Amino acid sequence: MNRNSELLRDAEKLLCVKSNDVDVILKEHKVSQKQLQDIIDLIQDWYDKQPHLPKNGLEDRIIVQLLISSKFRIEKVKDKIDAAISAKHKMPEFLLNRDPLSPNISEYLIDGFFAILPKLSQDNHRVSIFRLKSPREFVMNDVIKLAFMMLEYRRYNDVHFGDQYIHDLSNIRFSNTVQMTPPVITKMMYYLRFCTGAKIKGIHFINMPTFVVPIVALVKKLLKPKIAARIYIHSKPEDIAKMYPKNILPKEYGGDDYSIDEIAENWTTTLQSDAWRQYYRDQEKVVSDESKRTRVLSCDEFFGCEGSFRKLEFD
Repeated sequence: MNRNSELLRDAEKLLCVKSNDVDVILKEHKVSQKQLQDIIDLIQDWYDKQPHLPKNGLEDRIIVQLLISSKFRIEKVKDKIDAAISAKHKMPEFLLNRDPLSPNISEYLIDGFFAILPKLSQDNHRVSIFRLKSPREFVMNDVIKLAFMMLEYRRYNDVHFGDQYIHDLSNIRFSNTVQMTPPVITKMMYYLRFCTGAKIKGIHFINMPTFVVPIVALVKKLLKPKIAARIYIHSKPEDIAKMYPKNILPKEYGGDDYSIDEIAENWTTTLQSDAWRQYYRDQEKVVSDESKRTRVLSCDEFFGCEGSFRKLEFD
């Protein structure tokens, strides 16, 4: 089995991805397999002609995932590809030196900081839960690094119509939140908005302590009204069980098929596999040479200056 096959091997277990999922989406968008291949070839040809982008650094399946999340808008996909590669210069603390076996990353994986639910919601949205098992300290940069590593796995394998995020803050400490500085939040939002193609369909906070309220209020101000309206604050965990089918939720939130510990174990095994460790190492070399850039990244005007916010808007 070659390494590309190894990278795909656990997708059905982690994300319930099936071989015909892309075909279903192509049919919905009225795109044939031939049209899809023509678009892929067009984007690969464009990529090869960009002097600042590394050669042999773009796989067809990444193009397909970005096309799906961008509703087959070709220019938008080009921008996301360029922005994702150049982002390594802007936020190396999140996008470089990514070893799934490094102490913090391994610990956060095993503890299940991020539980990405295997089954999609009734609207074909991918639901992810952030939570701490118990009050503890952690390194925010490494938590974000892990989140982006998991997003990269999903960019390689996942097929869905949008993202919903649940943040269970019952064990969050004030000392955790002070690490969420304006530059950190700005970089996170830049990466989500311009590099990954994430479509935010819902952000849910449960068990939110009062010291988090100002952070959420600030984040709302940085979003388009239609996205800010998708932020919900719940007073009790039981509210989550009312929003999603029981069969997609982990046992900790009213489901009965699997626990967060089981989800975490599966993700740990996959991301710490030889194939995925090598993939992250290989991506260290996929960096742009900004001295050779001939095209302007329009999203750079939203990045802002270190220590200041810009108004970043999500589609």
